[in-house]
Amino acid sequence: SSSSSSSGGGSTGTDAGVPTSVTGQYEQKTWTSINAGETATVPVANGEIGVTEVSFGVTSTAWGAWVKVEKQVALPSETTKFSNKVYKYIKISNGPTLKEDIIKDAKVNFKVEKTWLNTNKLTKENIGLYRYVGTKWTELKTTLTKEDDKYVHYTAETPGFSYFLIGQKAAVTAPAPVKEAETPAAITTAPEAAPEVAPEEAPAVEK
Repeated sequence: SSSSSSSGGGSTGTDAGVPTSVTGQYEQKTWTSINAGETATVPVANGEIGVTEVSFGVTSTAWGAWVKVEKQVALPSETTKFSNKVYKYIKISNGPTLKEDIIKDAKVNFKVEKTWLNTNKLTKENIGLYRYVGTKWTELKTTLTKEDDKYVHYTAETPGFSYFLIGQKAAVTAPAPVKEAETPAAITTAPEAAPEVAPEEAPAVEK
């Protein structure tokens, strides 16, 4: 199957309360067909997007499919606020011929600048990819794959496409330590004093 791609880089635009993509900061790929058993990939060259590649398979042939990866600077007003620190917002969308129920083994590769981690006092293990599902952000299984001088690279598994964010993982509350049962102090009992025995009187000696 043949494919074509388009991308760009440009200025940003904002529009409060509505999803707003960054003008030109996207990558889109279109396929004549994607067959079952094939892996389709969308390489993303623009480092400002955060995502470096999207890949997926299909359970049945998809004709004229396309996938678009674009940086977002605002999300719909009804979107639930994410409570932790956010590195990037991304929208991954697919054309109508690529049905959600035929997508399988989808993965999103992304990277995070080390300077951002340092500024926000986060370790590389504190980062995850979240997908917006229903009314909440759902953490995806994220694996740290490698790092270079500037970036830490990750890959995440996703059941489908939607709005995503790269951000700080939810804090894990450590369980309170279980106190060991206190061993009662040994009670020392003084030995009972032996009863005093009066000395036997010596028998009188007859003179």
